[in-house]
Amino acid sequence: MRKNGDINNSIRDWENDADNIISENEIRVIGAPKAEKKNRTAWWIWVIAIVGIAVASVAVASLLPNNKPAPEIADIQQPVSDTTARQADIWLENSDASFPAATVVRDTVVDNINLRIYIPYNATPELYVGQLSTADTDIIFAAMAADLRRDNGKIVGAFVLAGEPLSWGLSKKGYCAIIDGRTTIGVADNSPLFEQATENGGFFFRQYPSVHNGEMMKNNPENASFRRALCNLDGKVCIVGSTDRVLMNDFSSALAHLGVREAILLVGGSADGWYRDVDGTVTHLDHSAPIKAKYLNYIVFRKQ
Repeated sequence: MRKNGDINNSIRDWENDADNIISENEIRVIGAPKAEKKNRTAWWIWVIAIVGIAVASVAVASLLPNNKPAPEIADIQQPVSDTTARQADIWLENSDASFPAATVVRDTVVDNINLRIYIPYNATPELYVGQLSTADTDIIFAAMAADLRRDNGKIVGAFVLAGEPLSWGLSKKGYCAIIDGRTTIGVADNSPLFEQATENGGFFFRQYPSVHNGEMMKNNPENASFRRALCNLDGKVCIVGSTDRVLMNDFSSALAHLGVREAILLVGGSADGWYRDVDGTVTHLDHSAPIKAKYLNYIVFRKQ
């Protein structure tokens, strides 16, 4: 049997052994060989260090500002300001030195609808009120523009003639403005181009919208008739008409499928009008007797 003195001496010897000192952060399996104890301790230290670094990285990243751009929201509809509307207008003029001052005509079929495209080249557009005559050889294209009221024969919607407003009204959202010999076509409840045409001696009228931003615009009339529209097609101002009686919405859909960017309807049916080709030959758009009215109005293209 050991004496107490022997036991105390053994404890002191064990405590004085540096390998037997256990730190607060150390885990040791009693009875394992010393080399194995050191290896296991080192393994646990590495694990704890890696986990600590990962946790610290996540914490730091969460505190940093997020510089990723917010996703775009494309379907929010906002009212269009006058400035935005003015910037969105595309101004057109059909100048081409390879053509004389004349109207070029081509036929096509879209959605089983026969269409005829009239492109007046090297001519200045304007609005005209009153009776026109084919004897005016400077005119290479003419078609009735704004509708007339049935009750008093006056022009429907806003209309500016060479800087002079002849009528006001927003019953039709489509518009055409002609300022400084250039034309723009669009759709808007209110357009600053009415005032701009008034201030600059220009022209402005309203009609039913047919195509806006390449998409057809639906309208109420459901009768089939010969249709005409003033269009922005391939960066040129042109007139497109149907050679058959069609519904207004079907006509607008065909224009959109043709590639028209913007379009407003013109007076269709048996409305008066004509064009002059490269040979100087005059062809009428319709052979009906021309309407006689005080405010009969046309969009006209004159030789430059």
